[in-house]
Amino acid sequence: MTTHKNTIQLSRSERSKLYALTRRGTHNARVLTRARILLMSHEGNGKDAIAAKLHIGRSTVQRIRDQFREDGLARALYDAPRSGQPRKLTPKAEAYLVALACSDPPKGRDHWTLELLQERLIKENKVRSISTVAIWHRLRDRDIKPWREKNVVRAGSDPALHRADGGRP
Repeated sequence: MTTHKNTIQLSRSERSKLYALTRRGTHNARVLTRARILLMSHEGNGKDAIAAKLHIGRSTVQRIRDQFREDGLARALYDAPRSGQPRKLTPKAEAYLVALACSDPPKGRDHWTLELLQERLIKENKVRSISTVAIWHRLRDRDIKPWREKNVVRAGSDPALHRADGGRP
């Protein structure tokens, strides 16, 4: 095999880490492909040969090589953390949501729905927009299920719950 100018040189420890990664354990398919790219490149395979053998694009091979050269093995194997979309609910708005979900539902309703909570948050200018899924996540994290009556404590529902000793005899 001829050595190409874009091959990379792995240290002995890097090679052993990559071999171990590809041979045992469960890893993300992307990580395994990237490890194979680096190993094949170290062996002198060209971009086209690696791309054909692994059924990936040539640009992927080049990008992984470049990331290895610039930032090292870890950066070539693993994606950088992504920030994602910022949360729409501020802590204050989230507290309002929890209090609202635990309060009595609107007149004519048996319980709060995610849609009703969404409408109220927007109407009260707590958020500009929010999905019902985001509301569900915030309530789920606190194990609050306003659509299930038994999971919500309402003021006046059980006097024993409001005593300092928790209603214990």
